[in-house]
Amino acid sequence: MMDRIVGSACLFALSLVTAVAAHAGEPIRLETRLANPVMKGGEAQKNYLRIALQGCKPEPSDNRTPVNISFVIDRSGSMYGPRLAQAREAAIMAINRLQPTDIASVVIFDQSVDVLVPARHVADPNQITDLVRLISARGSTAIHAGVLMGAAEVAKNKDARRLNRVVLLSDGEANVGPSRPGDFEQLGQALLSQGISVSTIGVGLGYNEDLMLKLARASDGNHAFARDPSDLINIFNKEFSDVLSSCAQTVSVDVEFKAGVHPVRALSREGVIDGQHAKFTLNQVYAATEHYILLEVAVDKGVAMPAASADGQEFGLVKVAYTVPESGAKQALDAPISARFSAADEEVKAARDLKVTEAVIEQTTRETTQRAIILQDQGKIKEARELMAENASLINSLLASMPLSEHMQNLQQQYYALGAQPAPASADQLSATRKAMRSLQAPAANASVRY
Repeated sequence: MMDRIVGSACLFALSLVTAVAAHAGEPIRLETRLANPVMKGGEAQKNYLRIALQGCKPEPSDNRTPVNISFVIDRSGSMYGPRLAQAREAAIMAINRLQPTDIASVVIFDQSVDVLVPARHVADPNQITDLVRLISARGSTAIHAGVLMGAAEVAKNKDARRLNRVVLLSDGEANVGPSRPGDFEQLGQALLSQGISVSTIGVGLGYNEDLMLKLARASDGNHAFARDPSDLINIFNKEFSDVLSSCAQTVSVDVEFKAGVHPVRALSREGVIDGQHAKFTLNQVYAATEHYILLEVAVDKGVAMPAASADGQEFGLVKVAYTVPESGAKQALDAPISARFSAADEEVKAARDLKVTEAVIEQTTRETTQRAIILQDQGKIKEARELMAENASLINSLLASMPLSEHMQNLQQQYYALGAQPAPASADQLSATRKAMRSLQAPAANASVRY
């Protein structure tokens, strides 16, 4: 399987053809890397392009980007007891971390939606938290309407100089209004186009993880699974470490390839591919965080330079535009996509890029996990577990040959645990496993590497 991805692992080296663009005073850096920066001359071939945006250093809390946030909290009957109690405490903890320059609102929903706290500056957190403490459980679950109302509160003060975010917390299925995952994916896409992200937190085993994940991914937000209500405080803390650390907003990434080089598909996040051009949108780049986009690229046989040439060749250009939150200023930077050709197989193998390889493996295991979820939904539990074990083995084959990042080692351990699980003894165990598998398909809040 490894040969199908990037080839034998044992010959990877750190001699790279890497383009990095950064200028004085800019909060982010742009880096382009190819899985194979040296390619076989005179042959048509596949390659992978990793485009990375590296976030700025964290700012002191009094200098950070102000936020514009809406807490959308499920108060349906299933939230009664510890779930709602912990949800209230988690929201109160988050509100108490805000400053007078920040804007917050609170929306609550069951079968209907109410704005408990209209969007306002957090001059006195107690004015908001006292109302949050009064939230009680009742009724059904109108998630779509709740998110729309939360986004409307954010939209009142939407500003590229703020991090504009909705945080949704729910424990149930959407049983009032739109209820299909595709409906929520469309909602997320629409909000992303407006510069608003939605982070989703699912509580317990009854919520619809497909719906929550699609909403978060489509809007460039985070998703978390709180199996127990006591997990909520920790999840909210991680979410707010993100919310309070934005260093670039409304980010566009445009990739233009030269003739003979074609973008095939995006493996990491949704984008638009049209001929020689690919375009992606990120709502924000976080401090001390690397955000990457991974593209599969096809190189025509006629593009290859003569095998004897040692000079590099430019295959395209990546352009990034974004807003600096502190000032609202527009910034742009670019970096070339470069590689060279060689007649020597050993030189091609020795130059392969480990960092891009990790990204390819990570996205390959995501796709395998999606297949495993489908198999589990069909009742093919054994086959689903085998795919999780296959993911663990794929990462382990690299780990045996070279040092991998801590992130990839942690991923390997999670896949191993899922693959080694016995057949579930109950519907709750099956649901918990499915949610854990879904959670592996999106970076967690406060992660150091995002896609």
